[in-house]
Amino acid sequence: MKQKMRGRALRGAWSFLKGAARSACSVLLAGALILPAGAVGAGPAVYKNSRKLADNFEYVHTISHSSAMGRQESHTLKILGNGDVHPLFLGGDTIYGGLTIDQILAHAESLGLNVIAAVNSDFYSMQNGVPLGLVVENGVYKSSPSGRNAVAVLDTGEIHIARSPSVSMTLTNLGGGENYEVMGQSVTVDHFNKYRTDTGGLYIFSSAFSTVSTRTPTGGCFVRFEILEGTPKLHGTMLLEVAEITEAPGDFPIGDEYLVLSASSISSRAGELSKFSLGDRVLLETVCSDERLATAQWASGGGDILIENGAITDQTQWDKDILAAHPRTAFGIKADGTIVTYVMDGRNNSVSSGLKLKDLADELLAQGCIDAINLDGGGSSVMSIRVPTTGMQKVINAPSDGAPRKCGSYLLFVTDKKPDGYPKHLTLLDEGAVLLTGATLALNYTAQDAGYKPVTAPEDVFASSTTGYGTVENGMYKAGPKKGTDRLSFSSPSTGASGTGSFFIIERPTELSVKLEGGVGTLKSLTLWAGDSVRIVPRATYYGKNVVAAPNNFTYSVSEEAQSWLSVSEDGVVTVSETATSGLNGAVTVQAGSAMVTIDVFITGFDDAAGHWGRDFIRALHAAGIVKGQTDTLFGSENTIIRADFVLMLHRAAGAPQVEGMSSFTDVAPEAYYAAAIAWAEQAGIALGTGDGLFNPTGTLTREQAFTLVHRAFDVFSMPKTEGSQADLALFSDAQSIADYAVVPTATLVKMGIVSGAGGAVMPKSGMTRAQMAKVLYSVLNYNSAHQP
Repeated sequence: MKQKMRGRALRGAWSFLKGAARSACSVLLAGALILPAGAVGAGPAVYKNSRKLADNFEYVHTISHSSAMGRQESHTLKILGNGDVHPLFLGGDTIYGGLTIDQILAHAESLGLNVIAAVNSDFYSMQNGVPLGLVVENGVYKSSPSGRNAVAVLDTGEIHIARSPSVSMTLTNLGGGENYEVMGQSVTVDHFNKYRTDTGGLYIFSSAFSTVSTRTPTGGCFVRFEILEGTPKLHGTMLLEVAEITEAPGDFPIGDEYLVLSASSISSRAGELSKFSLGDRVLLETVCSDERLATAQWASGGGDILIENGAITDQTQWDKDILAAHPRTAFGIKADGTIVTYVMDGRNNSVSSGLKLKDLADELLAQGCIDAINLDGGGSSVMSIRVPTTGMQKVINAPSDGAPRKCGSYLLFVTDKKPDGYPKHLTLLDEGAVLLTGATLALNYTAQDAGYKPVTAPEDVFASSTTGYGTVENGMYKAGPKKGTDRLSFSSPSTGASGTGSFFIIERPTELSVKLEGGVGTLKSLTLWAGDSVRIVPRATYYGKNVVAAPNNFTYSVSEEAQSWLSVSEDGVVTVSETATSGLNGAVTVQAGSAMVTIDVFITGFDDAAGHWGRDFIRALHAAGIVKGQTDTLFGSENTIIRADFVLMLHRAAGAPQVEGMSSFTDVAPEAYYAAAIAWAEQAGIALGTGDGLFNPTGTLTREQAFTLVHRAFDVFSMPKTEGSQADLALFSDAQSIADYAVVPTATLVKMGIVSGAGGAVMPKSGMTRAQMAKVLYSVLNYNSAHQP
């Protein structure tokens, strides 16, 4: 559309509204059209952060929420006037094929472009990646508009949105070839650099379409023209010469300095190629119906024009196939010349559901756009910006396919500024962070040079709050007692680098979750033993964004029925009393503002292990499935263990390997619960029995017998061992009472620090208690020679 009385120049040609009368008119227009932010469209904004990506270029991240739409997340790029950044459209290295956003950025870099951000633009064929609409790159006409709307950057730098422009291409035979009778005849081309179909008429191709061929899927007629003069333009002429006329069963090579005219063999227009003969000189005349569009340096096709001259257009003319809620990409212009590029995520209720086309128009109108065009949305919607810390591009929205698609064309935001390696622009590392009132955050900065490339940040950055919602002291930011967006200004005296940033301060989060200190994942419940003490760490979020919080932002409480045995400290340490018994249950509640989370607490374990010196060993082996209690609530810590049960525990510690056959011991019944374990131990050389073919499975296990069984199991557990001798037992008063077969095993465990005895005695003939067994077995399984004496 023609934008009368409305300058939209970028770079050196940017025009702002001038003159008092004109300004007054603009204010009235804006006042009449612009609704309060969030009143319509995407819904009320609950989070908004604006970040400068360049001196005239801004990124706005918005989260909206309403009962009707739920959570919505959008991303906006704005060019605010003259400055370092300007837009251009790029269709890829070739028209055919399509590129992902990472690929288009790499292609742009190969062209020498310094790209700050990128967004998808035109609709395209999902089968071949060819844009459906216009493509102009650096003044070169590369693909026809096909009756679709277009948006362009003119040679003046102005932005122009064109309604259904037409571009005609006429080939006139000037003669001079083999057949003089065709001189003066002409043909009008239907499509330029589009995918040829059997019914589409006449197509003309340049090497911009494909460096391989015409990519034509069926047989057809082809006329190849050598380019003698000129370049494809939206408005201009070229002089050509017929170099080849042929038919081919499929695609046909093009070549860098050639154009190829083609029609399907079954097309009603195929016969028109006979108007050319070899050697003919041919005039190609291209005429654009839109005079302003004809001066485009960069252009892309688009969808429906949603807003025109400050009003929403006739909705009955919009594409009915895309009226429902979808991810969206759109482009708009405000009355002051600000360019708005908008991406709304969708098709993912945890992130965003998307917008109906009418809601999109309302949103752009609410943002102040007086002209706007819909671009390709759905799974194509994608936005990437340069990360200040790394200089690499990052996709910042959530493409609904789970990853960026290959698209037909893109809108790039580039700067002509060159990197010089000196700090000029400063950025907050935690830009846009959400803080609860009273929370603190260390201020860290990144720096970019004149070309917006990362450099080392200076160390003398001074920061201050310009809006007073927080304070800065000794490099720390502290949020104040009121909610709001706090703007910070910072600069480096030594380098002159400067920047601005912001934090979003809230009084209450929307969600809370809890994890165990040092743990991973969200904690839903706690299963503890008597005497346990663990710290829970709350995590607050605000409409899905992580929240920086201070310890005093959270309060903790215990359910009334559990207060006699369960407590929680101000810093989240949950403690179970020693008197708690298995089977009890209660709850701990964490709260911040109106957000809260409750963690159920269940008491399990063995009541006779509470306060016992062997508690931690028993608990660890029980958790590993190696030991069990004598009842559900009693372990029998001071009870002696029978020989079969100890072998059973060794078997479990080894992973309960399968065995073939039974043991040779005549006193081990095949149906006994320990039969397989004893058979395994015998086959592994651990269980040798008591003589006469017996094992004495139900006999009390003495300590020296236990030491011997463990010593034999070292190889099964692949454990290194340092053999001991009688000398290692010299400190024990009862060392001489150790049976000969048990001297080396006992001495080895003593030397390795696994056995220490009690009261100067090793008590070899005493029965091994279940707690003692747990300590020895745990020590063996967790042995670390580096930590032993």
